[in-house]
Amino acid sequence: MEKKRYYLLLVLLSLVTVIWGLNVIMIKYLSGIFPVVQLSAWRISMAALGLMLFTYGKWKLGIKQLSTSAWFLIFLVGFTSIFLHQLLISQGLRYTTGSAGSLILGLNPLTTALLAMLFLGDKFELKRFIGIGMGFIGVILVVGHPGATGTDAIKGNLFVFLSMLAYVAGGLLIKQAVKQASVYQVTAFSHLFGAMLLMIMWAVHPVQSAVYQVHWFSFGVMAFSGCIATALCTSWWNMAISEIGPSKTTLFLNVMPISSLIFASLFLNEKIHWYHALALLLIVAGIYLGLARKKESTRSKKVNMNKAI
Repeated sequence: MEKKRYYLLLVLLSLVTVIWGLNVIMIKYLSGIFPVVQLSAWRISMAALGLMLFTYGKWKLGIKQLSTSAWFLIFLVGFTSIFLHQLLISQGLRYTTGSAGSLILGLNPLTTALLAMLFLGDKFELKRFIGIGMGFIGVILVVGHPGATGTDAIKGNLFVFLSMLAYVAGGLLIKQAVKQASVYQVTAFSHLFGAMLLMIMWAVHPVQSAVYQVHWFSFGVMAFSGCIATALCTSWWNMAISEIGPSKTTLFLNVMPISSLIFASLFLNEKIHWYHALALLLIVAGIYLGLARKKESTRSKKVNMNKAI
């Protein structure tokens, strides 16, 4: 790969994780305006449509050859990491702060590593175990601190934590799904299935007419969150995985909680306390240790696809 192309991808990955950090704050903002089910249904429907368009040339190849088991796995990915994840995170961010929510979501890579050791037979390594412990200590520091704010911080933090678990569960299913389908097929159709489930759930709930009186700016934020932060950024992320590998790509997730804290302070007027900074250091250090690999093991090709909030 040419150096110019390589550095362009690094800049693009930095931009993606900054936008994903902003996306947490946008969901926090939107969750105070729109009902949770309607917000999730509209936003993910935009994302699904965008993904189908952005990756059309990638997912259409060999689609007729996909087996029933492949479609079932893709559906499970959509149910866990799209449907459940979006409902829980939108609900959770109604009650807790964007800064606390972003730090909890920052546990994604560490939780994935822990569950992979428990259920997928990944090799136990002391360094990784210490890193996982540091990350969880950092989140406990934020969640359990007496200064935690929000209308119902404990309830909100619990929902966000469960949303993170649902997302991680979907990530583990993705590792199985990509053995039978391309990463673009899994990404596009899991979002489509998730959007369909959310739309069905929205259809059985009464529509609040006040929603249609919301200012156009709020609908603009929703469109940006769905089409750009989720659809386009996910496409860029997958492109980077295919070109520079999952191990290097995953390291950029460290940027996400940092950008969320900055945007929470700028746009939501949330105060950044000392325990936020300490928790962030613990989580970033934990991710570094938890994702560390021995040199000989980095040669193995593992697909570690991560979707946007």
